[in-house]
Amino acid sequence: MKKILLSAIIPLVLMHSVVIADDVTDQIKAGLTAYEDKDYRTAVDELKFAVAQLEKLKNTQNQTLLPEALEGWKAENKDNNDNQMAMAMLGGGTSIKGKYTRKAEKIEIEVLANSPLLAMMTMMLNNPAMMAGQKNTEPFRYKKAKGMKKKNGKTIEITLLLAGQIMIKVVGKNLEDEKVLKEYLNAFDFAKLKEALL
Repeated sequence: MKKILLSAIIPLVLMHSVVIADDVTDQIKAGLTAYEDKDYRTAVDELKFAVAQLEKLKNTQNQTLLPEALEGWKAENKDNNDNQMAMAMLGGGTSIKGKYTRKAEKIEIEVLANSPLLAMMTMMLNNPAMMAGQKNTEPFRYKKAKGMKKKNGKTIEITLLLAGQIMIKVVGKNLEDEKVLKEYLNAFDFAKLKEALL
């Protein structure tokens, strides 16, 4: 009886494997076949395509690291592929951006990780004298994270540095109450952010 059941189940499992095969696995297999045939140029082309597709999937997954829109706010869907192309030209790293609106109020959030661009920010946060030289800028601390807060008219910008390698920037414009910036920081899952980006 067990043998009969196994003989019925195994084909179903194999059929399911075929169904879930996608463009990425097909391209990887094509690249492997070309490599085994010593057609290295084709192998490189096929694997480059697979890597590009994986980058898109990673960018989509990274977008889920941003907070959900707070009650009464609306999140704008944003394609981060352009961000990643820009990051590649600037030395690498990960950039995730999101926008939230409530009538005239606007909040923009950016997460930057593992980028050479963070060196200047780290230097400034570790040197209060440099921060003091910036107009309308003051030290800011959120839980254990060091940062700074900058005001310019109706724009308020909070920047935090996590683990020395992740920058979170929250910019609010035309806010009725700036407390909402902290509410968006509260909505972050910092542990998940570090696990995904470090």
